[in-house]
Amino acid sequence: MKPFQGITFCPTGFNDESCSRNISKKIVKLGGFFNRDLTLQVNVLVIGKTKDTKKYKFAVRHRQDIIFVSTESVESIYQRWLAGEELSGALDLLRSRYSLPPLDGVYVFIGRVDDQICTLQRLEQLCYLQGCFKCNSTHFTKDCQTKSQGTLVVFVSDSLDGIRVKAAMELGIPIIHPKWVLDCHKRNALLEFDPYYLLETIEPGTTLDQIGINSCDCWDSLAEPISVIRDPTTNSVTRTNPRIKFKPQGDKLWRRAMSNAPQLSLSSPTSAPITPQLPKEEIEESNLHEKDSTVHYIFQDITFNIDSKFSQHHATILQKVIEQQAGILSKDSAQYHIIPSNCPIEGIDSHGVVTEFFIERCLHYKKLIDPPDSWCKPFLRSLNVILKPSQSLLHDNKSNFLKVSITGFKGVELLHLTKILKIMEPLGIKFTEYLNSSTDLLLINLSSLPSIPTSHPLWKNKYGDLFHLQAKEDEKSKTSNQVFRNSMKRKIEFVKQKHSIPVVTPAFLMNLLAHSSGLHSSEKSTVYLNNINWCIICPRGTRENFAIDILPKKGSQPPFFSRESSSVTPSIKESGLEVLSKVNQVSHSKVRTNPPKRPDYGENNPGESPSKRHQPEKKNDRVSSWGNLMSEEANNVGGTDLDFDPIEPTPGNVDVNFTQVTYGNSAQDVNQGKIRRLTRKQMKELGS
Repeated sequence: MKPFQGITFCPTGFNDESCSRNISKKIVKLGGFFNRDLTLQVNVLVIGKTKDTKKYKFAVRHRQDIIFVSTESVESIYQRWLAGEELSGALDLLRSRYSLPPLDGVYVFIGRVDDQICTLQRLEQLCYLQGCFKCNSTHFTKDCQTKSQGTLVVFVSDSLDGIRVKAAMELGIPIIHPKWVLDCHKRNALLEFDPYYLLETIEPGTTLDQIGINSCDCWDSLAEPISVIRDPTTNSVTRTNPRIKFKPQGDKLWRRAMSNAPQLSLSSPTSAPITPQLPKEEIEESNLHEKDSTVHYIFQDITFNIDSKFSQHHATILQKVIEQQAGILSKDSAQYHIIPSNCPIEGIDSHGVVTEFFIERCLHYKKLIDPPDSWCKPFLRSLNVILKPSQSLLHDNKSNFLKVSITGFKGVELLHLTKILKIMEPLGIKFTEYLNSSTDLLLINLSSLPSIPTSHPLWKNKYGDLFHLQAKEDEKSKTSNQVFRNSMKRKIEFVKQKHSIPVVTPAFLMNLLAHSSGLHSSEKSTVYLNNINWCIICPRGTRENFAIDILPKKGSQPPFFSRESSSVTPSIKESGLEVLSKVNQVSHSKVRTNPPKRPDYGENNPGESPSKRHQPEKKNDRVSSWGNLMSEEANNVGGTDLDFDPIEPTPGNVDVNFTQVTYGNSAQDVNQGKIRRLTRKQMKELGS
């Protein structure tokens, strides 16, 4: 089930219609409803640029059940959902963690306040607790409104005496009674100033309970603030009792937690209330689970050596995690030597070497990954290389980078893949968050594609272990997998119908990095995208159209990314001689000849955009459905380099006009389109 299932949202304070549409789309994707009218069914009010709206004021006064959130909160939950987090109880989550602070964007000055109303220290704590922009209780600055544009400035005091109050009155800043801060905290919303104005409304001698009583019609229905409650004996801020925060839903969990926790001292003033004893069977069962959990450690008796290339802060964190999981740190004969993931290992023995990804993956899957998979092993061989993709792969004429987007990844794999792409940026790869017409390559998660059998070479190659653990975990959470598959299918439909680019697995990146070591100044290594070991969908074209050369860096980087142009058509005179020769040989008969060799439009035709070159002709009946391509194994694969090209080679005796053309038109059509018609006089001159 999606996080916002059954929750209705209503917008207010949006000055930008596009922002409102963007938020509404994300709410609907999360399973919620979006209603522009504030009806009884509305559960959440999404605040845009301002709270000074009729909807907000009405909800604060009459609707204690409505939760106030910002657009950033919706965006944050949306990103967590995309990352694969299981978000249950979204309404409680919004109320407890994402509720908009009452004094958000409010600049508070505090003057004289009677300690019987509230101490100055407590009042400052409440202001900061409610997310105020600033709180100043020592002095007043006259230029606060000009320096802090876009903020609401108020002056809190219970007396009209004093230089600071008079200066604030001269600037037209509202003078508000301190009860306003207390009531905003209780209501968990920004209350109107009207009942709290010190100048007009509040008469001398009015009791504290009567001040602002008409600012809200739902005081009796409000619970204690969930963030903090005030201890009247110590005037300090203490954590909310979980019984109040979660109410009946958390009582059972709280009793179990207290039954398993160590006994607290009875003399402690903050001791939790005594809870009823659990049944004997539940106590024995909980103690058994506790015993089992205490004896299971991920790194039990495993020795590690943390490389000195880690920063002191990072090394300390690794040491703490390893020791907490019963691991042993040893510089001599360690089973695992941990190095930073961005550390090249060219010329280093990689036996027993892992990166910090190994620790992260073991913690994520709650077990020792032995042997380490390809995520855990060092992948960066050298940083002294540059990638030169085939020009037919690049879709942005202004960029020399191979732009890569990803889809279907979540959890720790998403974290690791984004780190790898960031590390590879100096080599010539740029990670783009969104898939659009400038994207050159789409990386896809193989474990989220159930249509590909495990017998396929995509699973059987040396990098197939990139997806094994996640595939097993996905079997336990089919609902989450379905959400990711739907998103992935939409992106693949975009690739199939509007933007034809290769779709590959991360095994391509691992192979690309593996070929980057041991290159001399005059050498190069080439990796092809249309390889059956990692390619899932590929546009039609030759093998060279999908080549990526790995070249060693030089002192001055050569401009090999510049798109050189060369002529693909002969000169007019040469064309005329060819035509004349044919006319002399055959006068009135049409001669059928083999078509000339098609030029390579992948690199030498700058006049045609790469997007157009990738568009296949519709007259070919070859099936290119991504489901079929993923579920069928390629035939006639031989040798060590398994190349996967969805287009079969064209026989030499077949006219190219009847074959599927990947990039541009056939050479025959191009040449004929560029030859000018010769006059009789020119023909005679050419024949003489």
